[in-house]
Amino acid sequence: MDYVIVLVVIGTSFWVLFDAKSIGVKKGQIKGIANMGPWGWFFVCLFLWIIGFPIYLAKRGEFKRINSSQLSEIGNDSLSKLEKLAEMKDKGIITEEEFSTQKQALLK
Repeated sequence: MDYVIVLVVIGTSFWVLFDAKSIGVKKGQIKGIANMGPWGWFFVCLFLWIIGFPIYLAKRGEFKRINSSQLSEIGNDSLSKLEKLAEMKDKGIITEEEFSTQKQALLK
């Protein structure tokens, strides 16, 4: 029975790590005790599972909301600029290297 508990704690801790990375969790997005990045959440869930895992589940929706609103803010204006850059690259106006540099600047 002890092995099952250990496996559940380790498994859910890794799930939290991968989930936090996939939804874009970063330190500084929210205030308070839940202000951690993916690796912080992993270690809290691994060592203080009974506290960390429920807090992560409670804050997960807030992280998703924050990151989806940031993506939509970036998306509208940057998408049109990115399309123009791609068109300029296709026409040979700018090089692949210039396109990559400008693309990275837009996505930051």
